[in-house]
Amino acid sequence: MTLAKLVVDYTRVSDDAAILCRRKDFPRAMNVLQRRDPDRRRWRQAFRAVAVAGDRGLDGMRRRWFEGAITELVTGVNDRTLKRELALDAVDCQTAWNLGEALPTWSARDLWGHAETVQLPMAYLAQVTRLPKNIRENIETARVVLDCRRTAEAHRRIALELSGNLAPTAMIEEVRGCADDATLAALQDIRGQQEAARRWRELAHLLLGPA
Repeated sequence: MTLAKLVVDYTRVSDDAAILCRRKDFPRAMNVLQRRDPDRRRWRQAFRAVAVAGDRGLDGMRRRWFEGAITELVTGVNDRTLKRELALDAVDCQTAWNLGEALPTWSARDLWGHAETVQLPMAYLAQVTRLPKNIRENIETARVVLDCRRTAEAHRRIALELSGNLAPTAMIEEVRGCADDATLAALQDIRGQQEAARRWRELAHLLLGPA
C-alpha cells in the first residue's frame, strides 16, 4: 500500500472536502467524493459542503462543468435512499443544482391521493408548501418533501413542549381514571400533535417511494 493511499484512508472525507472548497479547487473536491464510498454521515456532510461551495463560487464554463459532475455523482450512487437524500440536501442548502431526476416525479393529483391516504387535506398542504395551480402539473418533489418534514418536526416540538408542562404522573392518573379535566385536555392536545407529526412524516415517506 502506497503512502498516498494511506493518507486517503486516514483522513476524513468531510475535512478533505472543506479544505479543497476553501481553496476553490472544485475538481479535486469532486475527486475526493468520487474516490470515497458514499455513506450517510461524513460523506454526505462533505457532499453538502461541496454543493454549496460550488454553487456560490462558480460561474460560466466552470459552473456548467460542476453541474454535470455533481449530477453524475448523485445519479451514480447505488443506495437509492441516500441518492434521494442527496437531491433533497441540494434543495435544503438552497443551491441551484437541479438533481430532480434522482427523485420520483409526482403530479399535484398524485400528491392529493397520497395526502388522502394519510388523512391530510390538500388545504393543509397549501398552507405549508408551494403547489402548482393546475392539478395535472408536476410538483417540486424535493421542496414538498422538505416542507412536509419541517411541518412534522414543528408538530413534534409542540408535543414535547406540551409534555414538559405535565406532571410525571399524568398518564398514570389517566389510566387510573383520576386525572383532572385540564390534564386530560393536555394529553389530548399532545396526542393530536404527535398524530399530526406522524401524518406529515408519512406523507414525506410516500413521496420518496417508487413513482
